[in-house]
Amino acid sequence: MCTISQCGFHTCTLKNVRFSNGNSGEIIWHNIANYDSGKEGIILRVIGTGSYLPEKIVRNAELENKLGLETGWIEKRTGIKERRFAVNETPLDLALKASKEALKNYDKSPQIVVAHSSTIEQGFPSMASMVSKELGLNPVLAYDVVSGCTGFLHTLISAISVMKNLKLDSMLIIASEVLSSHIDFSDRDTAILFGDGAGALLIKRIPSDNVILASDFGTDVKKAEDLIIDNLTGNVIKMNGREIFRFAVRTLGKSILKVLQEADISIDELDYFIPHQSNARILASVNREMKIPEEKIISYIGSYGNTASASIPIAIDKAAKEGKLKNGDKILLSGYGAGLSWSSLLIEWRTGEEEKSCILESVFQGYSE
Repeated sequence: MCTISQCGFHTCTLKNVRFSNGNSGEIIWHNIANYDSGKEGIILRVIGTGSYLPEKIVRNAELENKLGLETGWIEKRTGIKERRFAVNETPLDLALKASKEALKNYDKSPQIVVAHSSTIEQGFPSMASMVSKELGLNPVLAYDVVSGCTGFLHTLISAISVMKNLKLDSMLIIASEVLSSHIDFSDRDTAILFGDGAGALLIKRIPSDNVILASDFGTDVKKAEDLIIDNLTGNVIKMNGREIFRFAVRTLGKSILKVLQEADISIDELDYFIPHQSNARILASVNREMKIPEEKIISYIGSYGNTASASIPIAIDKAAKEGKLKNGDKILLSGYGAGLSWSSLLIEWRTGEEEKSCILESVFQGYSE
């Protein structure tokens, strides 16, 4: 049964669900529809965000000249105006700078450090281990996840599950990509899209029980080879652009609807939508049916291009620092990409601006066709 909470936010009545203590940045992760699953949950608080974009700006004119394209061709088809390319910087370098920013007001070591990169230069040790070493951290666990453009959300859910099961209390989540080193500049389908960047979130657990945690992922492995970095054939990005476009439009729309239905909220009740920043035409195609107001869509693709797994945490950090995210805002995060995979996460942002305590809801939902 759905009601209005004492804070005035839309919430659902669940068995044995506790109210939060009102601290800033809290998120409760649970699946409203599956409250009989019997899974314990945890309350999480985002206590630090960080991002880093390389200094070198590559504008469309440079790529249009290189590819023999007419002026304005790239922006018209992608919404991208410019992107950042790393110069003498590795994914680890970018990850370190984003992580330092996320950790700057935290004087302890996170117990879990989990990193994602599709472009890391070494097989092992993990980038998470190297970040921990360079920053003087002493985590219980440090490991990497590889999942392409959906990697940040997959990494986040993986770390939450580990935190819950091992009863750990803090984690640093990182996504860092240097895609410019994997671009085939003779292939206009990929050369115009990608940029470099990194984002990080520092998250702390508040001990809790009787809160439901559920997660679900979607992957269409039959189409896995439609988007790859193949180390055996030049180490460059290969993409079936038409099929990826169709896949993204089809799955993103379904995923948005499924999550909103599970949470029993409407588009009107959604405050912000932060999608994977891949191509403005994909979002426009999806939004013809979704009709999410433009002012509710947070996107930096025009300035940064497609930074793959780093795009969502970069957008979160930028939006938070620009003051866009307000107490009680319902925010939908959606990613899609290599695998081919997709995922969506609905959270309620908490800043601690109100002293009234209320439940903070989050739904992570995927599906398979």
